[in-house]
Amino acid sequence: MKKLIILLVLSFANFQAESQNNNTFTANYEVTYRLEYSPDSTDIKDKSTEDFYLFIGDEKSKFISVNKWVRDSMIVKMAKNFNGSHINMSKIKTPKTKFYEIIFKDYENNQIKVSDRIGGDVFLYSENISPYIWQVNKDKKVINDFKVQKAVTEFAGRKYVAWFTEEIPIPQGPYKFEGLPGLIVQISDLENHYNFQLISFMELKGEKEIINFDNNKNYIKTTKKQLHQTKQDFFDDPISRIPFDLTPQDKRRIKEKYKKQNNPIELDQK
Repeated sequence: MKKLIILLVLSFANFQAESQNNNTFTANYEVTYRLEYSPDSTDIKDKSTEDFYLFIGDEKSKFISVNKWVRDSMIVKMAKNFNGSHINMSKIKTPKTKFYEIIFKDYENNQIKVSDRIGGDVFLYSENISPYIWQVNKDKKVINDFKVQKAVTEFAGRKYVAWFTEEIPIPQGPYKFEGLPGLIVQISDLENHYNFQLISFMELKGEKEIINFDNNKNYIKTTKKQLHQTKQDFFDDPISRIPFDLTPQDKRRIKEKYKKQNNPIELDQK
């Protein structure tokens, strides 16, 4: 426990430094999506859910788990108020997330930057923003009071059906998806392993500042393919990256938990 407290104190200090050093971009829109997905490819009927924010600015956007956003905000606040005294661990109740990925799009430089945490390490890879090849169909319907139109595409080993609305003429969507004549209201792969659904859309009128991607952070630089392999190695042996001692019962529980995380959204890691 003492080792964990020390790690948390160091994390607080790092978060405080990052919040002070980072520039921000102005978000014009805040979009919330709910993801229903199948984490275990051997048990597709076992579904999990998590909500995500998509913050959209003029030349930048940021996609992040709501729970991670809240968790990071709480840690930054704790760091600012930390006075070096003992931390009462029982009072720290941060929300849990299964998605540590942050997807940051920089349209000015045509770059996507993706960070992800594996164990105690944070990795980073960059890739160019490549246009999706969308086939827009004539099919139309109404989802959440929005008039939407159907479009299909392929991405990273899966085929997707998207429904977009020209009532919100913003060519954005959840995760890395983009490039349609309006905001994506719903998108799912044909096997329904991953299904994103719009649950709220808010115009911010330039009132919200979002922290830019931190280029100065001590990331482990990698590629998408290498990150996928590192994550797979971690799922096969998660104990090797946990920086404190565990009971035999905890080790078994953790190994069983990660064994079921075998269905990534991107099957093709090229």
